[in-house]
Amino acid sequence: MRFQLYLPVALTVALLPSTASATNGMDPISFGARAAGMAGTDTAVATDTNAMNTNPAGITQFEHGADLGVSLMMPKLTLNDQVTTPQGTMLLNQGLKGESKVFPLISAGYAQRVYEGLHVGLGFYVQGGMGAEFKNVHTFVDNDPTTPLTTQPTPATYDMSSQVSYFKLVPTVAYRLENIAPGTDLSFGVAFNVGLSSMKFSHSGFQFPEPDNDGVYQAHKVEFNSDNAMGYGVRAGVLASFLQRRLAVGVSYQSKASLDYKGPLKVDSMMEYDAKAGFGWPQELAFGVSARPVPRLLLAVETRWINWADTMDTVTFSGAAKGAVPPGYESMTMPFQMKWKNQLVFSAGAEVQVLPDLLKVRAGYNHANSPVTGDGINPLFPAVTQDHLAAGLGVTLVKGLTIDGAAEFALNHEVTSNAANQMAQQPGTGSPNGYQFGVAMSQTTVHLGVGYQF
Repeated sequence: MRFQLYLPVALTVALLPSTASATNGMDPISFGARAAGMAGTDTAVATDTNAMNTNPAGITQFEHGADLGVSLMMPKLTLNDQVTTPQGTMLLNQGLKGESKVFPLISAGYAQRVYEGLHVGLGFYVQGGMGAEFKNVHTFVDNDPTTPLTTQPTPATYDMSSQVSYFKLVPTVAYRLENIAPGTDLSFGVAFNVGLSSMKFSHSGFQFPEPDNDGVYQAHKVEFNSDNAMGYGVRAGVLASFLQRRLAVGVSYQSKASLDYKGPLKVDSMMEYDAKAGFGWPQELAFGVSARPVPRLLLAVETRWINWADTMDTVTFSGAAKGAVPPGYESMTMPFQMKWKNQLVFSAGAEVQVLPDLLKVRAGYNHANSPVTGDGINPLFPAVTQDHLAAGLGVTLVKGLTIDGAAEFALNHEVTSNAANQMAQQPGTGSPNGYQFGVAMSQTTVHLGVGYQF
């Protein structure tokens, strides 16, 4: 027999990345402090080793280069929710704040020319993810699942947390054709992605179908902790420069990386299952243009399509029980209906050389409609921010050695649930359960990078 697990009325957990709180879905808007200062507008710029994770053709723009960077992401989450039952409307959580956390992202890369026009490189990147933790979450529970509720349900609180991380090792090869026409160069690059990911969550408010059908449920604890999952992909890019590099056009394509998570899933610390779940980081396509209208000014614009609908529609955990379990509980299926939509990301950035060979000032703006809608919003999967402002500085210490810093602000945005949301339906029936909620998120990110080209 199969035992179907369903989402709780009050809150649920679904694949919460905790490596970083992402802002373009599960991806950061930028990689590297220099690009972050221009809000991630890098496909047609790509002048450092972080190009291996934006447009691999970019590593042909220097002889030797090394970069090391760290980004600190600081998200702020807020939950408001309530449930309406035959006994009336009950407020659950009003202005509940997620736990304050700082998520570090590390990047490192080295690239060099090995032969005329031929360049190779190796990079390490935290590709994406996000994290959240809520404590003392208020809910109401039914202490007797066999008898319809006739009085006010019992107040209760619980904690929940979750984490998903995805790291990539990126060996890269690129080739540059110089002067294919007067003042015109053309570069090609391919970066091979070898990814490692893990996932875990602990949630004490899960709710399962009950025979009394009164719309209020007992609370159950569900825990999952995966082994490392491997994912593979390829990023290919083209970079064409014209007018002695005063104008550039870049195109980049990233293939999908599929990830299968396997590990123990425990229910109420008594029943354990060998569970698995699969999803992935999506394919994407980027196009950018950069220009230098005057020698000290760099302008860039970019658009990026991210295919979230392919990887974040319904994510299902399934598995067989380990050891003795009650009849009917021999296997489990637990679907998370994420229903993410594809994203179109638009960004624009500028860099001004304020002091020649010493100081550069950067600024940028990044916008993308949230892939999360009212159909699939989840309080522990709050990738709902849309607008991002960024500013940064680049300082040249000695010839070839630079320090870059940037600050990025994801403006507060809220998404509210609708009747099609899985959490707004009674477990096992699909009937409305009276639950309504909204999740808001904002984020501050600080970037610091050191680069050396020689």
